[in-house]
Amino acid sequence: MRARATLYGLLLIVAAAAAVLSFAALRDLALLCGFTPSLAWLLPVVVDAGAAAGSLVWLGGAVTEAARRFARALALALLGLSVAANALGHGLEAFRLAPAWWVVVIVSAVAPAVLGAVVHLAVLVGRTDPVEAGGDEPITSGLTREAYDAGLLDEHGTSSRWEDAAPDRAAELIAAGAGRRRLSRELDISEYEARRLLAGARPATPSPVAATNGAHIGTEATP
Repeated sequence: MRARATLYGLLLIVAAAAAVLSFAALRDLALLCGFTPSLAWLLPVVVDAGAAAGSLVWLGGAVTEAARRFARALALALLGLSVAANALGHGLEAFRLAPAWWVVVIVSAVAPAVLGAVVHLAVLVGRTDPVEAGGDEPITSGLTREAYDAGLLDEHGTSSRWEDAAPDRAAELIAAGAGRRRLSRELDISEYEARRLLAGARPATPSPVAATNGAHIGTEATP
């Protein structure tokens, strides 16, 4: 326990020192590229906040696989950008060089690019129940890695407990008006399987032609 507390303390020290140094370097680079002193500090905020958002989604809780992949790419790209910008800023400052025009263009484009990437990430994170139009196969893109690791899903993305779902309990829930999310939660099955239960519980509606034919047959059979 003491070793873990020491590790966390050292991690906090390293993170704080790295954040301050990186902040100063990126702010100085922004100043070299023509940002005003009152706005130059926003460049490191954008880069560090974007990297933190990507890291939280990448290493955090249950999200779609598409969101996790994009978050990983965003976090690594911004961390790489931070390293390169720090090195470039110190190099320009040490040799008293003016940044090339293309450096100014790239630095100026960082903020809107990160904004667009973070908004896209937020949209991907919000897609917790993706539906494949017209498809009857289980949708595995929204299934979490934790569910696979826990053995709740097979290689097709179908719940390994599908056979254990109690039909009586399912009938009770459907009769009470439960939707696919509640069925999935109560029966510990996937939402795809819950949709199958709901579809199977719907009474078949006779077509108008069949109903008319039945009426004629009944009329003719009456003496």
